[in-house]
Amino acid sequence: MAIIIAAMLCVLPLSAQKMSKEEKAAAAKLAYEAALQSINERTWVIVPEMYTLSDGSFEQVSDISIFLSFEGDKAICQGNIVGGNNSQGYLAEATEYDVKVDKKGNIKLRMVLTGRMWKGTYTISVRKQSNNADVIFNPTSGDTKKFSGPLVPLVGANYNKRSNPL
Repeated sequence: MAIIIAAMLCVLPLSAQKMSKEEKAAAAKLAYEAALQSINERTWVIVPEMYTLSDGSFEQVSDISIFLSFEGDKAICQGNIVGGNNSQGYLAEATEYDVKVDKKGNIKLRMVLTGRMWKGTYTISVRKQSNNADVIFNPTSGDTKKFSGPLVPLVGANYNKRSNPL
């Protein structure tokens, strides 16, 4: 927990000013370590910055009420970009949560989530020295969804969680 807070305190002030190459590398390393720790603790959130449309083109996202989060043993998928077919929030349980870190330090998280109205597999990839996550959601029925955004700890994350997810 202390690493997460230290990472946030170091990264935020440094991002407001010009950073040297070494400072950028140190900030990226701290963000990566905070992402890895939050994945292992199962307390993280991804607010998409970009998603892939059905025609393969990309679109920017600026709505902080669209997110995928994991809190203990429950996942919340809020918004049609991250899962489901409408803007409601879906509460799901992970029937599978498998984290692997390869020799290069890249993180691969595979989760199978089961909710009241849907089921699907999320594959989340985080490259070494970054906290940017590339996510592929394969529902049991419907279209595959792809999005990307920073994977950050729940503590101090900027997202808008609606009440009463389904």
